[in-house]
Amino acid sequence: MRTNNLVLKYIELSEIKNRILNNLVDYTAEELNFKPSENEWSISQVVEHLIESEAGVNKYINFKLKNIEEQPKAGIRSFLNSKVLNKKLKSNEKFKVPTVLSEPELGNDYSDLKEKWDNSRMFLIKTVETFPKGKIKKAIFNHPVAGLLNMHQTMLFLINHLDHHIPQIDALRIKLAD
Repeated sequence: MRTNNLVLKYIELSEIKNRILNNLVDYTAEELNFKPSENEWSISQVVEHLIESEAGVNKYINFKLKNIEEQPKAGIRSFLNSKVLNKKLKSNEKFKVPTVLSEPELGNDYSDLKEKWDNSRMFLIKTVETFPKGKIKKAIFNHPVAGLLNMHQTMLFLINHLDHHIPQIDALRIKLAD
């Protein structure tokens, strides 16, 4: 059974996703795939990264849910690491993409990106809605930098991860407008 706070975090995550997509709806595939340089991602690659990150986190959570009773509780270390991670995500600091994630695809148009993200989110909402009551403090996700996080901390990470990439998308939109 889900908790109200978990659903509220999911709603916030959905609102951010919708804002991102609403800002991209009028872009052509060529514009979405424009790379300012060889070392920079296009808008579509940033969105692909967001989709792949969320899907990977959700897949990991569902793997851990299979033996939720065996998972440790997320303690004070998880709390502190989550705080540090989210503070860094709210900064302008750049991060290396974790090795578990592949290089984002290039070539998607708006409808491809929206469909992929919508499909991924159908699985995430199922996870949120069916998350076992009383297990919310269990360490359910192992972030590559922050370590073990409980479900609330994981959802907060996903929210801040989306927010962290919005300025990157906006900067690419400005470059397209020039």
